[in-house]
Amino acid sequence: ETYNKHIIYMYITVALLVNLIIEMLARGSFLKGIFYLISSPYVFICNSIIILMTLSVTLLMRRRFFGISIISIVWIIFGIANCVLLSYRVTPFTAVDMMLIDSALDVMNKYLNTFAYILIIALAILAVVGLVFVWIKVPKVNHKINYVRNIIAIAIIWVIGFGAINLGIASSLLSAKFGNLADSYRDYGFVYCFTNSLVNTGVDKPADYSDKTIKSLTADVEETKVKKKPNIIFLQLESFFDINNMTNITFSENPVPYFESLMEQYPSGYLDVPIVGAGTVNTEFEVMTGMNLDDFGPGEYPFKTILKETTCESIAYNLKEYGYATHAIHDNTATFYSRNVVFSNLGYDTFSSIETMNIDDFTPMGWAKDYFLTDEIVAALDSTEGQDYIYTISVQGHGSYPTEGDYDYPITVSGLDDQAKTNQYQYYVWQINEMDKFIQKLVETLSKRDEDTILVMYGDHLPSLGITESELVNGDVYQTQYVIWSNFKTKYEDEDIEAYQLQSKILGGLNMTAGTINNYTQKHKNDDDYADGVDDADGLQNLEYDSLYGDHLLYGGDNPYVATDIQFGLTKVSVSSISPMNDGSGTVYIYGKNFTNYSKVYINDEKVSTVFIDDSTLMINYGDLKDGDSFSVYQQNSDTHVLKKTDPIIFESENLAMPQEETTIPETTVPETKKNRKNKKNKE
Repeated sequence: ETYNKHIIYMYITVALLVNLIIEMLARGSFLKGIFYLISSPYVFICNSIIILMTLSVTLLMRRRFFGISIISIVWIIFGIANCVLLSYRVTPFTAVDMMLIDSALDVMNKYLNTFAYILIIALAILAVVGLVFVWIKVPKVNHKINYVRNIIAIAIIWVIGFGAINLGIASSLLSAKFGNLADSYRDYGFVYCFTNSLVNTGVDKPADYSDKTIKSLTADVEETKVKKKPNIIFLQLESFFDINNMTNITFSENPVPYFESLMEQYPSGYLDVPIVGAGTVNTEFEVMTGMNLDDFGPGEYPFKTILKETTCESIAYNLKEYGYATHAIHDNTATFYSRNVVFSNLGYDTFSSIETMNIDDFTPMGWAKDYFLTDEIVAALDSTEGQDYIYTISVQGHGSYPTEGDYDYPITVSGLDDQAKTNQYQYYVWQINEMDKFIQKLVETLSKRDEDTILVMYGDHLPSLGITESELVNGDVYQTQYVIWSNFKTKYEDEDIEAYQLQSKILGGLNMTAGTINNYTQKHKNDDDYADGVDDADGLQNLEYDSLYGDHLLYGGDNPYVATDIQFGLTKVSVSSISPMNDGSGTVYIYGKNFTNYSKVYINDEKVSTVFIDDSTLMINYGDLKDGDSFSVYQQNSDTHVLKKTDPIIFESENLAMPQEETTIPETTVPETKKNRKNKKNKE
């Protein structure tokens, strides 16, 4: 019989077992999972009750055991996802990560090997087979369901659940607000924290939010006279920090000598960033907007939530008030973290991404090398007559960091007993050493230009190498370093600051007060009620809420920021001529300007397999070419992500130029496989 009066015991048992499995996965150990149960029984029970709350809805189903199996498997899949993510980064799995699936798919090949793919597919097949078996073999409830009684039972379970959670919060065994996300997951359990990330998003409405409060926060806003308007360049360096700050390892030579010399000569300090090991765009968010990510939901990525829907104050919009042209540059795909949409909502005029660049040198793990960014920055500076603001996002230092490989490491690392870990550090050091050389070349290039320029450089977060606070001189895994280089005298001073205060530091040093949040931070960042995140008098949180979720009281009720008609790339892609070979092979050459590896030929609006030859030549094989065919070239990283396309050109055989000789395909156009990249030596 599938039903008896003691069925609730089965529900409780399943909830406890599923929670135990999840915590064992999170801690990477059976014994650590058991220890967590024993050391934190109330928290463990609360997490189990949350699972029980989700299971309870199956009391209304005839295929009750199938429903229990589905829900249990979903929870365990979340637990496995958390376990996998923790093996690559420090930040645990949150609900927002499910919104990042498109970005994750773009980079999976850089993290997972063939065996991992096979294992994932095998586990998926096993789960489906198991569910089919349960559906077929496990009988339905063979009695009439008492819906009234069962709904009351569900309600009682949910009331008990909310009561237990609130009691835990009141007794400080649980917390409604998270600080360090990894610590919170470890202390309060995966299920509770993940559920919190699912329902707790955005900025909470402050209790004192009102027109009066907003007016009081902006009462002392005043314009100041700006004497100098230099070019302003932000360079966000992927996973970069001064690794000499580590206390447990030594190097055959200094990996970042130039960056250290800049920190000695120019204003610098520690930068408190909101993430560690991953989550680049959250540092971007704080730097660009001046908003404190601590005021948002746990693990939230505003780039994937609110900023896809609305505009808000940003350093780009603030500098537009002083006549600046605004550019974003990133040597990865434009759609990663939805930057192609968000950057428009943050006020950028142009966005140069890898789809618009001719990059032919990559790390063994497939990330573009950063030295290409120097020419892109110079091109942005040359693209306008006046002052430019450029936000540049590096990618070379990105993980994962291989535990093995036949590499000629230019710098060796000592002090680690584990060879696999040593290999990871040597690979990482290799990459940041090249990034250090890129920084030097960039500074030398900017120094030769006859324009006042400020270059702000900083790491977005520490690398995902499992670095602990005890291994750092500064004792904080949420700190990187920044330095402010300039080719003219400035009044900046050394200080340790939050990432969300960086733009106000730079603009404040130039007497630029545009932007309410920028101005408020310049005047009040040392006030007790500025951004403590503790009580209702948090001024910054009021401004954040009003800007993104509130009534725009700051602006008289209307959001003044209008999304830009962003231009992808600084140069226009064009097609000048179509030239088929006369040998019957079907080979057709497309000539034009500014092609890249991401240029795809479309004939009559249908994509054709395209080979990139060089920036003025593409090749296709199309044996059905006829007069009247329409040719266009699209810049895209997938069929659903087209950044821009050329005006169509109509093929007419009578207008053909002289027949073209066959063009040799350069070696660099052959698509790189992971095996190719792994064996690729450093060419610099």
